[in-house]
Amino acid sequence: MGTVRKLILDQQQILNAQAKPLNLKVIGNLIPPTSHNSLSSRNSWYYQQPETIHNKVPIKQQIQPSATLNATQTEMDFLDSSFFTKAGHKSLPTAAEVGSLSEQFNKHPRPAPVKFEHLNLLVKFGPSVAVEEALTLRMLRTSFAEKIPVPEVYGWRVYQNSVFIYMELIQGDTLHDRWDSLNELDRNFICGQLREIISSLRQIEPDPCDSFIGSINRARLHDYVFATIPQSGPFKNVKAFNDWFSSLPQSWLPDSKRYRDPYRDYLPDDGAIRLTHGDLHRGNILISPAGRPRVLAVVDWAHAGWYPEYWEYCKALYTSDYKGEWRNVWIPKFLTAYEPEFAAFGEYVLQIGAVEAIAKCQKPK
Repeated sequence: MGTVRKLILDQQQILNAQAKPLNLKVIGNLIPPTSHNSLSSRNSWYYQQPETIHNKVPIKQQIQPSATLNATQTEMDFLDSSFFTKAGHKSLPTAAEVGSLSEQFNKHPRPAPVKFEHLNLLVKFGPSVAVEEALTLRMLRTSFAEKIPVPEVYGWRVYQNSVFIYMELIQGDTLHDRWDSLNELDRNFICGQLREIISSLRQIEPDPCDSFIGSINRARLHDYVFATIPQSGPFKNVKAFNDWFSSLPQSWLPDSKRYRDPYRDYLPDDGAIRLTHGDLHRGNILISPAGRPRVLAVVDWAHAGWYPEYWEYCKALYTSDYKGEWRNVWIPKFLTAYEPEFAAFGEYVLQIGAVEAIAKCQKPK
C-alpha cells in the first residue's frame, strides 16, 4: 500500500474568491501539468488519488484555476466550461430573459429553476440564492469531478436583488421520486455510491493554520437553520461556532434569566472541520432514469460550507421522517453517526424555531 502524503492546496489557485487566500488540505499527491492545453499551464495541477484507495492505479483529476473569482462580481462567465467550449455558445441567456420565463420571479422567495432543454441549461435564481453556491460547485467540479459528481456551473448574474446561477441540466430522476420503486439491491448500491461520495467530500479539509467555520469564501453560513439570523459567521474555530449555536435559544432572555445549558457538553470543541453539503436528502440526489440506478449528481449546494464534522449527519436526520426507514436504516449506511451531537442539535433547532415564532407574534401589526 502506497504512502498517503498530505499536502496543502492554496485555494487562491482554485477559487481566488477573496484577497485573503484560503487553503484546502487534500489527501493525495499533486503532479505538475505536462500539457500545454490546460487553462493555465503555469498554475494547473493534477490531483492524484492515493494508491491505497481500492488498490487501483491512481486517478488523476485536473485542477484548473480560473481567472480571478470574486463573490462580489455581478457577472461571471466560465469560458472554459463545456457550455462555451463544446456546445459553442457565445453567451448565456440574460437574467432578464430568465426572469421573464418565470411566473414566480420577484413574487416568491424561492422560485422554481428555469430550464433551457435545448441548451442543456438550468438556471437557479432568487433572493435567497447566493454566489457561494456557484463557487462551491466550481471548486468541486474542477477539482473532484470523478469523486464528487455535481452539475457543471457556467456562470452567474446578480439582477434585481436576485442571484442567477447558470448550470448544467442533469437529465435524471430524484432519489425521492424513485425510492419506493427500487429493490433492496438497488438501494444498497445507491447507498454504497453515496458513501464513496461523502467519503471523498470529507477528505477536503481547511488548512489547520487558517481554518474557520463559514461559507466557502469566508462569509457567513447560509444554512436555513440560521436563515433569520444575520450574524451567522464566519467563526474562527469549532468552539466559537458551538458557543454561538448553543446560545441562540437563550439569546432573547436577559442575563438574569439565562440558565446552564445541559446540551452544550454534547458538542465537542475538538472535532474536525469538514466541507459539508448541509442538505443531504433524497430530493437533492439525482439518479439515472434507466437501467441500474446510479448517482448522477448531488445537487443544491446552497447550504454548503465549512462546518463541524457532525453537521452533515445532523442535517440529514433533521430533514427525514423521525420513524422512517430512510433515516433509521439507510442514512447510517453512508454517513457516520453523531448521536449525542444530534440530541443537542435537535433541541437547539426546536428552541430556535420557538424563539422565532415568539418574535413574530410580538412584532407590531
